[in-house]
Amino acid sequence: MASGKAPPTIFWDFDGTLVEGPGWGKTLLRVLDEKCPGHSITAGQIRAFLHEGFPWHNPERYHPELCNPTEWWSFVEAILTRAYQGVGYGGSESKEMAQSAHQLMLDPAGYRTFEDTIAVLQRLNDLGWRHIILSNNFPELLHLLDKLPIKRFIHECISSGITGYEKPNLAAFALALDRAGHPEQVWMIGNSISADVRGAEAAGIPAILTRQSSDEPTKYYARDLLEAVSIIENQNSY
Repeated sequence: MASGKAPPTIFWDFDGTLVEGPGWGKTLLRVLDEKCPGHSITAGQIRAFLHEGFPWHNPERYHPELCNPTEWWSFVEAILTRAYQGVGYGGSESKEMAQSAHQLMLDPAGYRTFEDTIAVLQRLNDLGWRHIILSNNFPELLHLLDKLPIKRFIHECISSGITGYEKPNLAAFALALDRAGHPEQVWMIGNSISADVRGAEAAGIPAILTRQSSDEPTKYYARDLLEAVSIIENQNSY
């Protein structure tokens, strides 16, 4: 493998790539199930109110005002509250349920590591690759990661909830490259064509779209992380 000041590095998306998280819509519906048994609200009705408003829905903006847990969750809980109000619940009840959803999103029990994740992280680790998470996520992502089995492989965790930069903003990738020491060999792997692939490519980083197909053409696509490893091995000399 080519030598350099910084070891070869892979930037990983988190939710939907390395792990399957609880999801905002499902989490809001789970709270409804617990608080209002017998309700007739569907996941689709809830998700209709979650397509805008989150920091990552405006990635062109820098969000320094949200770079701590208190401010970030105050902002996001307002979105969740409006979603509950949108499907017919009152203000105080909606706010209470939004706070419950907040707590569920931070519960490590709601995050499942994909079957291929550990083996792939170990394989690439053995080949000398360093793993850095680059995620559009809440500020406490590192604390959540500490309680997940993938933690031992992760060199650093960069969350937009701390940096204020959302993928595909070029500043998010510039910051990640600075943190990594500008390695000669670097990849981005994620499940979003816009945030992960197009964002990384605009920053000069080759990217692999995985787990989610796209109608847009992509240079590198892997159905799962095992295929992603094959792409990296084929494109890099050891």
